[in-house]
Amino acid sequence: MIEPSSIDVLLVDDSGFFRTVVSDKLADSRALSVRKASSGPEALEVLEREAIDCVVSDFEMPEMTGLELYERVEAEYGLPFVLLTGQGDEETASRAISTGVDDYLRKEEIAERGQLDLLANRIQNVVAQRRAREKYELLVNNTPDEISQVGNDGTIKATNEAMARSFDTSQSALVGQHLSDILPKETAARRLEEGRKALTINSAVTFQDSVGYRHFHNIVVPVSVDSEADSFQLITRDITQQKRREQQLEERTEKLAVINRLVRHDINNDIQLLIGWADGVSGHVDDEGQAYLERIQDTCDHISELTTIARDFVESIGSDTDLEYASVNLRSILESEVKKAERRHEHLVVSVDEEIPSVSVRGNELLSSVFGNLLSNAVRHNTGGEPRVNIHVEESETDVQVHVADNGPGIPDANIDGIFGKGEMGPESPGTGIGLYLVHTIVDRFGGTVTVENASDRPAGLAATVAEESTGCVFTVELPKQI
Repeated sequence: MIEPSSIDVLLVDDSGFFRTVVSDKLADSRALSVRKASSGPEALEVLEREAIDCVVSDFEMPEMTGLELYERVEAEYGLPFVLLTGQGDEETASRAISTGVDDYLRKEEIAERGQLDLLANRIQNVVAQRRAREKYELLVNNTPDEISQVGNDGTIKATNEAMARSFDTSQSALVGQHLSDILPKETAARRLEEGRKALTINSAVTFQDSVGYRHFHNIVVPVSVDSEADSFQLITRDITQQKRREQQLEERTEKLAVINRLVRHDINNDIQLLIGWADGVSGHVDDEGQAYLERIQDTCDHISELTTIARDFVESIGSDTDLEYASVNLRSILESEVKKAERRHEHLVVSVDEEIPSVSVRGNELLSSVFGNLLSNAVRHNTGGEPRVNIHVEESETDVQVHVADNGPGIPDANIDGIFGKGEMGPESPGTGIGLYLVHTIVDRFGGTVTVENASDRPAGLAATVAEESTGCVFTVELPKQI
């Protein structure tokens, strides 16, 4: 709505009586204030020195007709314009509308008693429409997308500034050209075809195309502007950088797949051979040699573990979509990983508070890697000779929390905030830092969370959820239940 006292009207008529009657009536409206001029040249003088929102002008005037005045006003000021015509001037009215006049009324209609309200309403309407159009044009011209109005025959009827910049020309120079004049013929034909399709189905159509090395995403929407019914709006967005990033992502994914195959097959196979050879010579070396064999076997176990981590990591990031998940039994996953960890680490002791609930959580086979890495992390960072891990599971209506606590040295305050960062590890850490990053990545993509704190920092109520010997750090994995 137009606010009261917000429209300044310039009334132009060579009849003093008509000017007085109309201006007095319009002034009765709180939404309008009126200036008067007796001719076209006088009206132009008023426009030079005063801010006017709308011009209302008679058609038949000496010196300058109403249409001639409109052309000057439109060219110099771009203001809404209402033309007043006489009896039998339907042809003039039609010509005025085709020229671009916003509205017209017959003088005889508004001169009758009570009909001046109609003129006031028309003025408010044309001003509101012009202001709305100006806001739209401002929005269109400030967008980086190329926008044009195209006729059913492919003729460009209007463009925004972004399109003019793209073709290194002006908006006026593009208007009147055919799409095939500025685009390769195949591209122009495709865009015109999609535009006609949008007109046929009376709905928006989207598609992509290319011009040279540049890629575009296009939207065509049927529009009806004034008398031009068979035209469509073509919105074109440059997605060259996006396509380039997609290509880079595809190439990176292919490289990850190659690394994954290398890790899973070649390296792992060689490690298994080393482990087998070490077992074969264990009965042929003395005590000192046995110590070296144990180191070889420990190192091979560590490398084997790293290949598993690398495999799971590649699988977790090899797709730009969410991981597929299903219903996974938490008890089965935890019990299996505890057994594996105890077999892999001779001195590890794992205790479980109460029975692990047989509850289904959101996940897949990668969930095993989460708990396997947490158990291995507890052993690898334990400076004592007897690593101990305590597992405590809490269940709520919607989630399950798994607390994994150890008796290690804990995490320095300077490192705890970045412990899940890619490649983060302490200066004395024997690991790569990728294991905990993998844990965080997988849990996050399953819609869960993983946090860590030192046992000594846990509040009294939370400290009771882990065993007394758990003096190191406590990892808490929270997973949503899968109903």
